[in-house]
Parts: sequence; structure tokens; C-alpha cells
Amino acid sequence: MSEIVLIRPPMVLSKYSLSTSTTPPLAIAYLSGTLRANGYEPRTIDALGEDIERMTPIEGTAGLAQGLPIERIAERIDADVEIIGYSAMFSCSWTYDKKILERIRQRFPRALIVAGGEHITACSEYVLKDSPAIDLCVRGEGEETLLDIVNAASAGKDPRTLNGIMFRDNGSIRSNPPRARIRDVDDIPEPHWEDLPLETYMAGGFGHGVNLGRSMPLLATRGCPFQCTFCSSPFMWTTRWEARSPQKVFDEMVKYIKKYDVENFDFYDLTAIIKKKWIIEFCDLIIESGLKFTWQLPSGTRSEAIDAEVVDRLWVSGCRNMNYAPESGSEEVLERIKKKVSLPRLEESMRAAIRRGLNVKINMIFAFPEDTPREIWENFKFGMKCAWLGVHDSSFIPYVPYPGSELYFQLATENRLEPMSDGYFDSLIPFSDLEHAKSFNPRIGDRQLVWARYLYFVLFYGTMFLRRPRRLMRMIMNLLSGRTESRGEEVLQNLLLRKKQVKQVS
Repeated sequence: MSEIVLIRPPMVLSKYSLSTSTTPPLAIAYLSGTLRANGYEPRTIDALGEDIERMTPIEGTAGLAQGLPIERIAERIDADVEIIGYSAMFSCSWTYDKKILERIRQRFPRALIVAGGEHITACSEYVLKDSPAIDLCVRGEGEETLLDIVNAASAGKDPRTLNGIMFRDNGSIRSNPPRARIRDVDDIPEPHWEDLPLETYMAGGFGHGVNLGRSMPLLATRGCPFQCTFCSSPFMWTTRWEARSPQKVFDEMVKYIKKYDVENFDFYDLTAIIKKKWIIEFCDLIIESGLKFTWQLPSGTRSEAIDAEVVDRLWVSGCRNMNYAPESGSEEVLERIKKKVSLPRLEESMRAAIRRGLNVKINMIFAFPEDTPREIWENFKFGMKCAWLGVHDSSFIPYVPYPGSELYFQLATENRLEPMSDGYFDSLIPFSDLEHAKSFNPRIGDRQLVWARYLYFVLFYGTMFLRRPRRLMRMIMNLLSGRTESRGEEVLQNLLLRKKQVKQVS
């Protein structure tokens, strides 16, 4: 039987980033669970969670690597390893990931190195050309493909015959047919957490949502049925949305409450709420059980199925924070980016959520390549309107052309992007940075983007605090006490912590 190691690398972020991904490694836990359910015993390395307080400056970039340094990662791998699975999720981390992979290859020249994740799926051909350390790229959903690779390697067969992978063959790059999505998601083995530093995240308050206590990551659905042009989800997951049965999700939650003393669940779904019947059944299971815990929807969700009836169920079942994703306040922009959302319907849903007491955040993206000054200004007006309605927080991120998205391919075809390179991927690091921004819109410059963000936040939070001044006092009290109730408070606390960590490594 093959000796297998699964690696989650450090997180790469900028010094003043407003968003972080200091979260338990759900993807690695799922891969480990699948292999274990089929008789294997992989070892796992969570390079982020195993040294979560360490920040290492990345030379020549605006980035920091949070987690184990490169040499320690390589040292953590046992000498008898035969297969190494490496999860590369973010394009902004690629140049650092490449250095880690190079060091691993130096130490283990005979090991089969398999890479997967969002970035690998979007850039498989480039990755294979850029990193000789990688043998196979897994494209798309990884559990079944990785299992087949391990089965083939253990049986002495060539894994390069399998669907869903890309590889080198005598100097050229070959791609096998894509693997079909897993249809019966209820049959996917549960994540395996026992050998991962889960307690580090729980005790430290690290997670995807607001810190509401000991938090556990959870996935109730996979994929997204929509085709937003700025998003790589269709390339990674196709446009199929598959939901687990509400009972299976609830049973997993009960298991974690008993096993890990969990108080809160963060749902990592791309689009959790699509079908009203599903979410009502799920909420009713929680309500009827009598269990008391909180749960959150920190990723951007849809509004079509979230009416007053659903909102009431969400609140009673323990949902406290929800993130809507309008992306733009301009109808013309929404049409161009294929964001099928009705702003009036979205506002109606937000009103219902705010009236019931949920803490609501909106995601906004501005300065898409074709945006006009008027369309950009409509984002400011929409943000102030949402703040007046009672929305608690808002992100406001300049558009970044991430590989794998339709808009990225369009810009690349039109020669409006620099080719993939170390410099290009490093330029993505400060995508949510308060100090740096890169414009891909000919009508607005880089520094104008930075100042536009400051202006938006002044207008949004100024409007919100003017309308509801008690929130300002509550925010100050929460920051002084170390509590958080909103994503804005969470971001401020993270920035203060990172400022302290940056000073320690400077």
C-alpha cells in the first residue's frame, strides 16, 4: 500500500489585506476522508494551522506567508512517502507554492507529486510548464480522481490513463477527458479531522465567518448553477449544483457538536440557498431537535429563495450572519457580467433578514474592464442605500481577472492582460489590500481605485452609523472586549493582529 501525504500550504496574503482565509483545511479533510474510507491511511500536513502565528515576508512581493516556513514543510514529510498530494487553491499563492514544491521534489525525487485545487484546474498547462516538480494535475472535483490515482499507483499501473488529469508526455503536455461531477454527494465520505490541528482554529477563533465561538466548517452543497463572468466556479465545478440531504448535513453537525464541543458552523458553500424547500427542511430539522447553536452563511448567497418565511426559519434555527452577493449596483454591469440578480428582489430579501435580526453583509466588485464612471458611481449609491436599509457591512473590491473565469479568457484573448508569469501572479496578492490596487479598466487608474475604496467605505459606514448611531458604540465596545458580531469588526481585529505580527517579523 502506498505511503501518502496530503499538504495544505501556508496562506499568502498582503500586509493590509481586508480578507483572509485562515480557515480549517476542509478540502484536505475531504480528500483524507475519501482515501481512508477506501482503506488508505494518508498523513496530512496543514502548513497554515501548524504554525498559525508565524508570518514570513515573501521577498520581492507585498506578500506574507502565514504558517510553516518552506524547509519545515519539507521536513514534516516522512522519508517513506510515495505519493504527495498538494492543494493549490489560490493563484496569488502560486509563486510561493512553486518554491515549496521545488523543495519537496529535491528531498523526494522519486515521489509522485499530484497537485489539485482551483488554481491548478484553471492553469494546469502553465503549471506543468512552470513547475517541473509536479507530475500530475488534477482538474476539477478531486476526491474520486485522487483515489483512482492512488489505486493505480498502488497496483503498479500508470495513472496517466485516468480522466480528469493533465500531465507531461515526452516533453509535451497532454490532457485527458474531464471527469464527470460526483452526482450522489451524499455518498462522499465525511471529512477526516483527527490528524489535523482543528483545535488551533477553534480555540483561536479562526474561521470563515464571524467569531461566534468554537466554529466548524461545513459543506451542504457543491457547485453553482450560475455563470458569472468574473468567477472561476464554472471552470472548476461546471454549472451543476448538487445538495446533500438536509438530514445528512444535520447529522454531521450533531456529530461535531458531540465530538468537538462545537458552538457555531460556517457554511463554505459557493451558493448554499437555491431551493426554498431544501432550506426550510434543513432549518426545521434543527428547530425540532431543540439543539442550540449558531450557524452562518459567510460566502455570497442568492436572494431568490430567501423571503420572510425563510428568514424566520433561518433565525429560529440559529443562523445569525448572512452574506449577499449583488456584486454591482448597476443593472447594465450586472447584465454584462451575467450576474442574474434582481436588485429590487435582493433589497426585499435583505429587509426581511435585517428586520428579523440577522447580521447582513454585501459583496461588491467595481471597476470591471468595461465599467463607465456612471456605472461605478451607481455602486456607491447602491451601497449607501443598503447601509440606510440596515445592512451591517460591505466589501468593495476592485475587479481582478482570476484565471479560469470567462472574463479572464476574454481579456487574455484580446491581449489586454500580461501573460501568466511570476510577476502576474504576485500582482494578485494585494487584491483586497487597502494600500495597493491594479486597474484593468482604461477609465480609472490604480491610485484612483485605492481612493475609490476609501470613499466607498466612508460613504457606506458613514450612512450606516448616521442612520443607526448605536451601532458605532456597539462596534467600539466589541472591539475593546475582543468580541465580534459582524464581518467589519472581524476585519478590524484581523488588521490589528496582523499589524502586530508584521512588526514582529520586520
